Amino acid sequence: MTNRGGSPWADLPEEILEAIGSRIDHPINVLNFRSVCSSWRSAVRTPDFHHPIPPIEVRLPYPGDVDGVLVPSTLCFVEFHPPPIPNGGGWPVKIEEASHGKLQLVDPISNLKHHYSPTQLISAEFRTVQISSAFRLTYRDGFRAFEVNKVVVFPPSSVTVIAIFHKGRIGYWRNGDDDWTLLDDMNFNYDDIIIHRSRYYVVDRFGKLSVIDSSLKFVKSCSAPPRFLRDGSSGGGQKNLVESGGDLYLVDRYLSGRRRNWKDVDDAITNSFHPIRFLVGTRRGRKWNPRAVDFKVYKLDEEIGEWVEVKSLGDDGRVFVLTTECCFSAPAAQIAGGKKDCIYYSDDDDYVARNMMRTESIRVFQLGDGSIEEVKTLPRESNVFLPPGFRMEF
Repeated sequence: MTNRGGSPWADLPEEILEAIGSRIDHPINVLNFRSVCSSWRSAVRTPDFHHPIPPIEVRLPYPGDVDGVLVPSTLCFVEFHPPPIPNGGGWPVKIEEASHGKLQLVDPISNLKHHYSPTQLISAEFRTVQISSAFRLTYRDGFRAFEVNKVVVFPPSSVTVIAIFHKGRIGYWRNGDDDWTLLDDMNFNYDDIIIHRSRYYVVDRFGKLSVIDSSLKFVKSCSAPPRFLRDGSSGGGQKNLVESGGDLYLVDRYLSGRRRNWKDVDDAITNSFHPIRFLVGTRRGRKWNPRAVDFKVYKLDEEIGEWVEVKSLGDDGRVFVLTTECCFSAPAAQIAGGKKDCIYYSDDDDYVARNMMRTESIRVFQLGDGSIEEVKTLPRESNVFLPPGFRMEF
C-alpha cells in the first residue's frame, strides 16, 4: 500500500507512527519527523519551543565569584527543498535559550538573532539536521561571563562543567562546589576542547593535544605537529579542534599580531581601569583581536600519534565552520554557495560573544589558494526562511 507519491512511509499505521514519535525526545528530531508528510505530522505534537526553561545554575570562574547560568544550545543545518540556488541551499542555525528562558533562532557565526520562531521550521520546504550541542556561561542577566572562552559538560548526563577561561586556563566545576578547580596549574595556554568519540580532547596554543579521562585527569595523547617541533615555533596563534568524518582535525590560525593571553586577563582583573574591562566586546575593542592571515589544517594520525598536514578537508568536499561555542564540519553542498575546502570564521570572536555583528566580520578562507574573502550576504533575518529571496555572495 502506497500513497500517491509512490512512498509507503506515509501509509504506516497510526499506532506505529505514534510509537515511533513517543520515542523521539529532542525537539529538532520532532521537527524532522513532522516534516515528512501530513500523516507523520498528525502523529506527534508540535514541540513546545515557547515554554520557559528552568535555568541550570552554576558558579562562574573568578573574578565573577557569583552564581551564573549554563545555557545549552543546539546547532543544526536548515536545508531548503528545493534549494534556492543550484550549489547548495542550507545554512547553520543555532537554537538557544533566550534571556527570558524561551528558545530562539540565532546565526552561530554572526550571533544575529532571527525574527522567526523554531516552530516555523515545520514545513516541507525545510529539513533540519542536528549537528551538535553547545554550551555557554552567562550572568543571571544574560550577559556572557567574563573571558570564558569554551564550555563543555562532563559527562553529558551530569552537571560537571569544564571550561577554558581567561585566555588559556582550563578548569572544572561540579554541582555543589564553592569554586572552580584548575585541571592544569602549570599550563595556561589552552585554546580549545572538543568531545570526539566520547573522549574529551583539549589542545593548547602550541598544538599539544591531551585527553581528559573519567577522573578529570590529563592523559597525553598526541604531540605537536612535527613542523612546530623542528623549527621551535608554535605555528599559528590560535588553535581549533574540528571533528569531520570520524577523524579529528586541528585548524591552526595565523594572526596579524599578538593575541591576548592569560597575563593580559590577570592584569585586567587586578586593574579596574584596564582597557580590557571596557573595550572587549565593543567595536572599539576589535583592535584587541588580530586578523587571520592564513590557516593550516592537520589531521590526527592516531596510529603514529602525530598531526599530519592536509591540503583538503575530505574527499567528499567539506567545509569547516568555526564559532565561539562549537566548531563543526559539513558537506559543502549543505552550505549555501557550495564551495568546498573552505573555512568559515570570524575575527571578532570576543565581540560576537557579547553582541551581534555585521556580516562584514564573517570571512571564508579557501584552503586551495589561501585566499580570504568577506561573506557579503548571509541567509538571515527576513530572508533566512524565504527561499525566493535567498542570496549568498562571495
